[in-house]
Amino acid sequence: MKKIKTYLFPSIVAFMVAITISLSGSVSQYSSLKQMLLAEIDGVGFDDLIILIALILFFSKSWTVFMQSRHWITDVLSAVFSIFMLIGISYSKLGNWDFIFANVRQCIVAFIAFLGYFILFDVFLSILYKLLAEKHLFKTLSKYKFPDTIDNHYYLFAFIVIVLFWLPYVLFHLPGSVPYDGYRQINMFYNIEPLSNHHPWVLTVFFGFLMNIGKIVSDNFGVLLIVSVMFIVEASCYATICSKIKKWGAPFYFNLLTLLFFAILPVFGAYSQIVMKDGIFSALFALFFVLYVDLCISYVKKDVIEHPVQKFAVLLIIELLVCITRNNGIYMIIPANILLLFFTIKGRKKYVILLTLCLLLSYYCIDSRLAAAVGVAPGSDKEMLSIPFQQTARYLKEYPDDVTESEEKAIRAILDYDNLAQIYEPEISDHVKDTFRNSSSKEDLSNYFKAWFSMFCRHPGVYFEATFNNTYGYYYPFHNCNKLGAYQFYIQGPPLATGDFDIHYVIPANIRQICDTYATIWRNIPGLAQLVNPGSYTWGILILGGYLIYRKRSKGLLVLAAPLLNVAVCIASPVNGYLRYAIPLIACTPVLIYWCLRYAETKKAVRHLEQAAKEKEN
Repeated sequence: MKKIKTYLFPSIVAFMVAITISLSGSVSQYSSLKQMLLAEIDGVGFDDLIILIALILFFSKSWTVFMQSRHWITDVLSAVFSIFMLIGISYSKLGNWDFIFANVRQCIVAFIAFLGYFILFDVFLSILYKLLAEKHLFKTLSKYKFPDTIDNHYYLFAFIVIVLFWLPYVLFHLPGSVPYDGYRQINMFYNIEPLSNHHPWVLTVFFGFLMNIGKIVSDNFGVLLIVSVMFIVEASCYATICSKIKKWGAPFYFNLLTLLFFAILPVFGAYSQIVMKDGIFSALFALFFVLYVDLCISYVKKDVIEHPVQKFAVLLIIELLVCITRNNGIYMIIPANILLLFFTIKGRKKYVILLTLCLLLSYYCIDSRLAAAVGVAPGSDKEMLSIPFQQTARYLKEYPDDVTESEEKAIRAILDYDNLAQIYEPEISDHVKDTFRNSSSKEDLSNYFKAWFSMFCRHPGVYFEATFNNTYGYYYPFHNCNKLGAYQFYIQGPPLATGDFDIHYVIPANIRQICDTYATIWRNIPGLAQLVNPGSYTWGILILGGYLIYRKRSKGLLVLAAPLLNVAVCIASPVNGYLRYAIPLIACTPVLIYWCLRYAETKKAVRHLEQAAKEKEN
């Protein structure tokens, strides 16, 4: 009887969770809650049966452990993830939040779904955190190891492996893909359109410099030269990350998985053959982060840093490269540097302060003074206003008659008022923000925001809906961005391609399609799809941060500032769930995992690992 009771409650809970997972995400029109709930449950498939059986087995085996290891942070994260799921399901299925707020009965359905997801995530996180705490993944050295030749030249080995896996992308797309953004940068360099800082102007000049050299042979060779340089730099950055993680003492399996992550995941290989800022920026950002974490590890271990001036000088150069390869890079680097002060010991804080000041001064000189001296036009204010512009456009679409004359006048001074409702695209703000009038004054912007706020006060819901609709892909792991291609396998055509350059693929389309098919497989197969979806990595960093809190090592959260700020940048971006905006966070993932698991371990475990490593060397 006792055994029946032990398994009965977990089985009932598993049944409830299975019902939650089977909800279709639709909104039925029945007036009865019972009929509405039954209409929305869609659990007749074979996969639903398998899920139910798996949940019953999992909950029955782990329920006691769950009740013992449950923690407030697992409750908080479970609630957050459940909300993410409801938002994602509603907007991916309906394009609005009706699955949650359509009516009172639908709110009850959504609350039932919330409870189901909450229980599922709470059990999973509690068990995961307990297992991680007990296993000490970096405490025990693996019995497996690389051969001595590889072990002694691991950076070179990692570089060669990455290059070999990426090479098909370059060879099949010779001379390289030149998408919209990259083509604009080439046009800017050759004065086909005005040089501006809409795309980082230093990188534009660098692309143009390489293009100029290559054009001695042909336009295609110029593109190939740009791609080749970017390819080598990016592979070098990721090989350095692999090498650093190995030097930190990571076990064999973690080193191998890290190398395969960079080599096999199409995110990195596909962007290695593109004339575009995203591939090089992501690689440099990840390189910055691994050097940053390397310093933090030294501080935690209280190691004496040899040649600190040289190390901080290298970090300064990498940080500056991050800032000049993407305009928002500075907003991720500076906060991270400030928080680095909390990890430094006396005598070293001066290096961090000097690092930050030198970075700010250097960036100011390049981005402002030097840019103005060479005639670079500043980027448009519209790039920072995607969220409010989308909110205004959705408001005009849903409440076109509830706009005062003064509000209309304020909006007209900034945007194309008459067409906003028609061109509004819920998951892409480009159509709306491209109507921004660059001649607008500060007074015009001030008046616009006054109108924006007064409209918000009347209908706040539409503002939230517009924001969720344009951002949910960054925190819902089951969304593929289909509005724009995840991988830039194309060369931009007219009218941007004005005929000044003869850039064309030299490999037939059917062969190029191989890479596209490979990348598409990753986007469509369960499990693999989550590895190339931005939302998965947002969940990942939150789970890792939660584990630090679970292990009472909250100070380690400060190191996560730069990757977390990348999530914030993605949410403020013009496209929902766009893969290329999330690549910096994806590229940091192996370092994030290592840092959080290693820092969460007890001081005794860390000392044990260091002692074991020394004994192995002797």
